[in-house]
Amino acid sequence: MTVTDEAPASIGQRLVWFLEHYRSESSSVSCPALFRIRGDLDTGRVRAAAELLTARHGSLRTTLVRRGRELVQRVHDRLPAPVRTVALPAGAEAELTRQLRAELTAPIPVDTTPVRFTLWRLGDRDAVWCVNMHHLISDAWSCGVVVDDVVRLLGAAPGTDPALRPVDWQYLDFCRWERAAADGGELRRQQEWWQARLAGIRLPVLPGRADVVDLARPEPALAVAELPGPVGDGLRELARAERTTLFSVFLALYYLLLHSRTGQHDLTVASFFANRTRRELQHTVGFLATMLALRTAVAPAGSFRDLLAETRRTVLDAVVHQAVPAQMLSLPSLVHSPGRLNDVVFQMLPDRSPEAWEAATLPSGLEVGTFRPPQALSRFGLNLTVIPRGDRIEARLSYARNQFAPEWVERFLADFAATARAVLADPGRSLPALLGQLRPAAERAAS
Repeated sequence: MTVTDEAPASIGQRLVWFLEHYRSESSSVSCPALFRIRGDLDTGRVRAAAELLTARHGSLRTTLVRRGRELVQRVHDRLPAPVRTVALPAGAEAELTRQLRAELTAPIPVDTTPVRFTLWRLGDRDAVWCVNMHHLISDAWSCGVVVDDVVRLLGAAPGTDPALRPVDWQYLDFCRWERAAADGGELRRQQEWWQARLAGIRLPVLPGRADVVDLARPEPALAVAELPGPVGDGLRELARAERTTLFSVFLALYYLLLHSRTGQHDLTVASFFANRTRRELQHTVGFLATMLALRTAVAPAGSFRDLLAETRRTVLDAVVHQAVPAQMLSLPSLVHSPGRLNDVVFQMLPDRSPEAWEAATLPSGLEVGTFRPPQALSRFGLNLTVIPRGDRIEARLSYARNQFAPEWVERFLADFAATARAVLADPGRSLPALLGQLRPAAERAAS
């Protein structure tokens, strides 16, 4: 195996590597793409897909090594792409879950191989394939790229072109562009904007949180609520009417619930942006995502429409300045804070059509669908992820069990769903009136 290119790690890679090795803040650095495959699957076809993925995306052939104080990425002309195959009895879901959990929590030796391929066969016509990438070479958007590639590779009829989308930039192209932006002063200008924007911030102080916890080692748990189709449709229409996005609508709802719990008017929530502002990066596999600190003021006497307008401004500003992650900033107001900037997180997956979420029977005769991990892998204290599924919207609140009581989390999620419905009834209603229909603050805080 020959190293064909070598370069310093990107800003994002250096931050993740530092947090993993020096602060022990990552309970998991896996970034998996998972598939449920039903039908007459030829294992050789899976192996061929793994080899093509590795050849197609330079990040899947990239190892990262420490050289002195520097982290260096080395792109190889080829890396082996072995697919470990495990045979299980048909219907052995419990054993599959156990083995999958072990796979997703086992370290990936990124200095020798950045990705592991495992295929579980449950009888003759059922399988789960895991493409488990190290987070240093992948992110959530990259998983979507891999999903699209795999569906095309496994779905094409024999002897036909899978019609893979062109990869305009490899990850090293992005790294060179990032260095040019830094040399030209653009990243410095963005950093200065963020320093001014976040001066004096305070973290949300949630009353449901335990006083003494090990913040570096959260114990992940998950609560889920579903908003039915009419609510989802109504919120999309609200976003259109207010000339904003569904992301901003749900983030505003999150701010409102956080305000109801904390009494704080100045709220900062962490979120992850794709940082793919160039068209050439749409089909690139690599770690480009940045964590941003979204700060918004809640006017206590205002309406939800007012809060949404303020949230819209917050999000638009963040989009323009998304190249600089929050970890690069010096925030003196947080020096003596007991928590971390990413303790309270908001994320939303792309708003897709209903059929994009369902397993589909493809021209190859295989039924292929994405497969969700059986456990919550979030390493954050409280992480609200909104997943639009066409006919409904799923709200997933992952949390650290050693930081928040399950009862408190369930109540928070129920109030989030109730507030969404109340906002639809009257977006111009005052925030006190909206919150007044929930349980009294003291009772909510005690739950």
